[in-house]
Amino acid sequence: MNIVVLLAGGMGSRMGQDIPKQFIHVNNIPVIIYTLLALEKHPEIDAVQAVCIEGWERVLAGYAKQFNITKLRGIVPGGATRFLSTKAGMMALGKVEDDDVLIVHDAVRPLVASDSISDMIRVCKEHENAMTVLDCADTMYMRQSPDSTSQVVERAGLVRGQTPECVSGRRMREMYARAAEQGVEIDSISALQVALGWQIYFAKGSERNIKLTRTEDIDMFKAMLATERDEWLK
Repeated sequence: MNIVVLLAGGMGSRMGQDIPKQFIHVNNIPVIIYTLLALEKHPEIDAVQAVCIEGWERVLAGYAKQFNITKLRGIVPGGATRFLSTKAGMMALGKVEDDDVLIVHDAVRPLVASDSISDMIRVCKEHENAMTVLDCADTMYMRQSPDSTSQVVERAGLVRGQTPECVSGRRMREMYARAAEQGVEIDSISALQVALGWQIYFAKGSERNIKLTRTEDIDMFKAMLATERDEWLK
């Protein structure tokens, strides 16, 4: 099975709103529903386990029913950190098979691309993990003080990591057992695996897969929803 652990456990303080950013309405639809609809429509996604900010579980369940989200199998409260929220979502899955693909995705990345999900699942089946990435197009610098630098970083050796990211069921069990033994808690499952000695394999990311962090990101999301790509663009 291919199962998504959907992280919606944060308040999103940088957004500066009175409600969690995943529940902000854009065109009368909550952000998290856009994300769930993308997962609902993907033919390779079998189920979704949501990790929700505590106190909003019933709200999410109501929205899921309203928008006919049939793949949502459960909702659990998030933890104090992303690491703990992700682990709570993984543990809520119960028994998983060794070759199951367990996908972690942010609820506030509503424009996740279908082909990115498919490529990530393919890579994970070959290597037991995958992370969607993008090349760095901008000139990169090493910050050497809060407001200055004198060092350029060669961008050809850098990538930008996104969610979704994933592990096999077997790797998930090994990962959390090894993390507990070593006392390691890192938010990203890809960064966690790197810290524990594993290599991470790349899958195709998307520039449209923006993370809604600030109010300007909401404006960009609304513009993307209203824009269709010209037919002549490849």
